[in-house]
Amino acid sequence: MPNQTRSKRIALSLKPEIYAVISDLADLQQKPKSQVIVDMLDEIRPMLEVLRDGLQEVKSGNDPKAFLRKFGNDLLLDGSEQLGELSKEIKNL
Repeated sequence: MPNQTRSKRIALSLKPEIYAVISDLADLQQKPKSQVIVDMLDEIRPMLEVLRDGLQEVKSGNDPKAFLRKFGNDLLLDGSEQLGELSKEIKNL
């Protein structure tokens, strides 16, 4: 659980379809819906940081194609690594 004294709060409106999925996940994991969302955001934080950095690069006038090339390469490498880990887990089932 995040440190409540350092955590920031935001209001969040979800489409009914997304709300339903979050609700189902919360029920299945026996967690509050907010914790399911926080956990998901923690998982994708590295990708969010890359996106933020790329947008900052483009906004500062740097070549967007260079960012997209690096982003694509990083995404491909990360995806391959995760696929390898998933394959190992499936093999061990």
